[in-house]
Amino acid sequence: MKKIFVILFVLSSICLNGVFGQDIILDQPIRAGELTLFPSLRNQNEYYYLSDKPRLATNERGRPQFSFLRYVENQQSGANQPDLDEGDGGGIVHAVIELDVTNEQLDNAKQELRQVNPRGTIRGPAIYEGGTIALISSVSDPESGFSRQILGLGKAPILDGQKAAVSIQLTKLGAKVLWESFQTPTPDMSISFEMELEGYKSPKEAIIEANFDQIYSSESFQAGIISRQGGTVLAGEIDAAFEDQFRSGSIKVVQIGEDEDMEAALDDAYQKLTKMMFESSKGNPMALGQMSVPLQNNQKSVLDRAQEILDKGREDAKEDFELMKQSLKIEAFLNQGANQDEENKPGESNLNQNQRELIAQNGEEQAPGTSKDPAEGGAPDHWNIPPRAKEFDPPEMPSTAIVASYKLRQTRQRGVFRIDLQKYSVENLTIRFDENFGPVINCDECFREVSLDDPFFKQREIAAVMDGFNANDFGNYINYVSVTLQKEHQGGEYTTDDVRIDRSKFNQEGNNFKLLYGWKEDNDRRLWRNYKYRLVWNFFGGYTEETDWTTSSDNAIPLVPPLYIKSVDVEVDPEIMKEEGVRSVEVKLFYDLGNREQVKQIRLNLRAEETASRIELLQPVNQLQYEYEITWYLRDGSTKTSDRKEGGSLVIFADNL
Repeated sequence: MKKIFVILFVLSSICLNGVFGQDIILDQPIRAGELTLFPSLRNQNEYYYLSDKPRLATNERGRPQFSFLRYVENQQSGANQPDLDEGDGGGIVHAVIELDVTNEQLDNAKQELRQVNPRGTIRGPAIYEGGTIALISSVSDPESGFSRQILGLGKAPILDGQKAAVSIQLTKLGAKVLWESFQTPTPDMSISFEMELEGYKSPKEAIIEANFDQIYSSESFQAGIISRQGGTVLAGEIDAAFEDQFRSGSIKVVQIGEDEDMEAALDDAYQKLTKMMFESSKGNPMALGQMSVPLQNNQKSVLDRAQEILDKGREDAKEDFELMKQSLKIEAFLNQGANQDEENKPGESNLNQNQRELIAQNGEEQAPGTSKDPAEGGAPDHWNIPPRAKEFDPPEMPSTAIVASYKLRQTRQRGVFRIDLQKYSVENLTIRFDENFGPVINCDECFREVSLDDPFFKQREIAAVMDGFNANDFGNYINYVSVTLQKEHQGGEYTTDDVRIDRSKFNQEGNNFKLLYGWKEDNDRRLWRNYKYRLVWNFFGGYTEETDWTTSSDNAIPLVPPLYIKSVDVEVDPEIMKEEGVRSVEVKLFYDLGNREQVKQIRLNLRAEETASRIELLQPVNQLQYEYEITWYLRDGSTKTSDRKEGGSLVIFADNL
């Protein structure tokens, strides 16, 4: 099987609204035409469609926003080296990707929805919380010698019609192969999305118990999670650790309804435990260059570990497929034996019994008297083989492994925690979809070949890249970021360039901002690559932070803000609120931004069954500090207000009067 290496762009996810406002039911989707629809929790005759139709974006002239640059740089051999018959070079692929559901697809979905629910209406697109976009290609496999460097530009778009830019840099051999591949109708490059959709999960008859003391102290958790140098843990490693704790009894199912609900209930429980025990790195994704660097004591790099998770998922999918296919064929063999028993005379059915015993012991051997073992695909046509065994599609092999990274919280949970899933709860759903680039037509200018030989004509473009952002982040908390570049040339002259990035410019440029300097008596090519830059961040409310001058020689300036939006969930137990006579709850959250105190607040209307909400605040990447105050409004008209308390958790339980 051809190995596919996945180029991952790991990006943060930030909710659009100040509080959680998307009330879709995640586990009750329906298919209408080419679209997936989720019903609204408030009105189940209203639906929201999933934007899962990626394509190459186009400009105002209808041309693809795509470029493939293949370049060559002449190289001179040394005195004691053999002659070089070709220069060095490579290629850069840059693409702007758009999520776009057409009007035709939407109209077809509306027609089919009316057949399922005559009163059903489509209100609009479901809003992703965030996600990861990847370019997938076999020519990106480092073991083939094709890929040298990975560049991530932006994060996945979260709204229908939004755009995001991604880019890869190829070696000379990789550029040659991929250049020829793009001359075919199906080039060897695809777009893969793994998106997070936030909404509600339906109640389940399940209560999960997690013994934190046993989990932290278990040998497998110590070795697989706590011992990680650098503290980076992948989502797949956390899931594997929780599965091990479930088998050992540290995580128990105290009560469960139907057996088929078990897996879904455990998935919901694992999500809650992850939030409590780990801090997500979504706000500060690790640079991809760091991901490929081995850790101390010969520990594997983050990307190596992600590749292992991906390979293990593929092997498990193949094994499950083979076991299911074998089971169905053996079932058909036994059914045929039973049919022959009915036709045989008394005393002549012993051969069929032997067949059944032999197949039960070893499905790969041939039973006496049969033409060919069904496990080898040679069952006669007259056998009673179920249709699903004849036409059994291979499983969809995992093609991406999200490098969602976490760090274990310094403050550890204690005792036994009960997770009650018998009510609607706010959860996340991971959705994956892919699309091949297809032929890039009507765009000869998208493919360019250049020589970098003459230094006099050299110029250098430095990309300024918003790290894990899209346009909505500006609408949420950033006014603008100003980037200033300064180049001191070897002849004494200075070149200065700057760019100011706000929401409008981000939408126009698609996270593709460039600064420029040229060649002015820079005879030392190595020193010519050096420059300095400075960033100025301006946040909502007028708060500004300015960095010092930074020296760099990279071809990209990472724009990583000093502050990120962090979310604090507020939850109440409706049964406790009912017993206490509470009709609504108000929570105020206080935090410092510079020298000014900021205040955020939410209100839960229990009459409208609002039992969970979310508050967002600006904090440094490794900090979560705030104070909060809770006011309960009682049915008798009175109120109760708590003292102002310090908080540092991602969850506030506001049901303890």
